[in-house]
Amino acid sequence: MRLTRREKSLAIASAIFLGVWILFMFLVRPALARIETLTRIVPEKQSELTRLRAKSTEYTCLRKGLQGLRAKAAAQDQTFELLPLLESLMRESGLAKNLVAMNRNILPLDQDYQEAIVEIKLESLTLRQLVDFLAKIEGSSQVFAKTKSLYIRRNPSNTDLLDPVIELHSLKLTQTKVASR
Repeated sequence: MRLTRREKSLAIASAIFLGVWILFMFLVRPALARIETLTRIVPEKQSELTRLRAKSTEYTCLRKGLQGLRAKAAAQDQTFELLPLLESLMRESGLAKNLVAMNRNILPLDQDYQEAIVEIKLESLTLRQLVDFLAKIEGSSQVFAKTKSLYIRRNPSNTDLLDPVIELHSLKLTQTKVASR
């Protein structure tokens, strides 16, 4: 069976069309789909990378801060107690008469550290007295303590005076860690 010239041309055109179609279906179309996927995913991944870099920077800062806290806790005199220091600062400030209550709790953080928490309830203070007392606490070179919370309400009998509740926290090495140093 011989094919005519027209049939040969049709067979060649059909073979070329079939080859181009196979090439498109198995090479070009998957490549276009992959490009579309990458075009959509790349911005998402870039924003995720930006968030990850920000978290990494935050983690580095927190880690350095934690190392600084540990160094300060280790450098602090191991016989130091927060409660007696606060009592002496109150006497220096003339606030002993305004003291309602002073409570101390020890919170173990892990095997090496514990946190001393002192809550001071005062009454009938002026704003200046309160600010001066807080400045003495924060400025004391003997203490590694921070004011964690401060609750202030007006004195019911004299609205010019304040009744504050101050919560102070101090980090300290445990006795087992001190002995191993």
